Amino acid sequence: MKAAAEMAGDAVEPAVCFSNPEALQSASEGIQGILVVDGAALDGLDIYEWSLDYLRRSRALLFLLTRGNAADAEGLARFVGAQGALELPLDIAALADRLRSPFGLSLVTPEDNLPVEGPLGEHLERAFLEDREASVRERFLQSVTDPETHLFTAPFWEHRLDEEFKRSSRFRYPLGLVRFSHEGALDPATLLKVSGVILLDTRDVDIVARYDTQVFLALLPHTGPAGTQRFGERVIQGLASEKLADILGENLEWDFAFAACPDSEIRSAKEFLDKVMPSRDGLPA
Repeated sequence: MKAAAEMAGDAVEPAVCFSNPEALQSASEGIQGILVVDGAALDGLDIYEWSLDYLRRSRALLFLLTRGNAADAEGLARFVGAQGALELPLDIAALADRLRSPFGLSLVTPEDNLPVEGPLGEHLERAFLEDREASVRERFLQSVTDPETHLFTAPFWEHRLDEEFKRSSRFRYPLGLVRFSHEGALDPATLLKVSGVILLDTRDVDIVARYDTQVFLALLPHTGPAGTQRFGERVIQGLASEKLADILGENLEWDFAFAACPDSEIRSAKEFLDKVMPSRDGLPA
């Protein structure tokens, strides 16, 4: 694990826990980097409840070790908010490659080599279908992302907000929401820097959008009030350290607000969004 962390760079903080729920809880407190947990000593319900509880309070990248089917474990790990599952025995080079990305995903996808044998027609047909599928995916991404920041558009983000709010209300999962806003107009280069700072502290389950010309929103599934506030504060610190300016050369001043649910006073996704949106001319958002 230490070797993998060294290969991944100095930005990660490795920690490995093999224990019962109580010892695991104690060992994981305060970790804000990479947390890798071997759930062999825990039953399924324990690791499920512990993962959800831990991610409500922390902004660490959580990986779960598995001795079973890695593909199945990956889906289950994502279900509880973890970055993914790591198959035992660990492949240090593969692990380091995952840790290089703030999203816990491999940065490089190996190219598939065409088999030496087989009819040429089959190869051409498969290549055509793969190219068509890639084209469909590309068109979809273009339709739901902002071309200047590569963050999600407001309509798509609102659709995901509605989905996640209903899931939170039904299953009582924590859901965090953070708004970052500024005054003035930004040039394309500055917009990319802003989106980069926000994405640097997100997980792959988080949903970030450029909501309008002065507002960015981040939706944080499986994140409670403490973790949501910590996320907002870290992003604000990162934006301040960049010393960004608007198109007139004036320093940007950032404001943020956060909210979390389930909350008995929040009855709809719109009310949840209104909790963080800035007021306009002294009136509520």
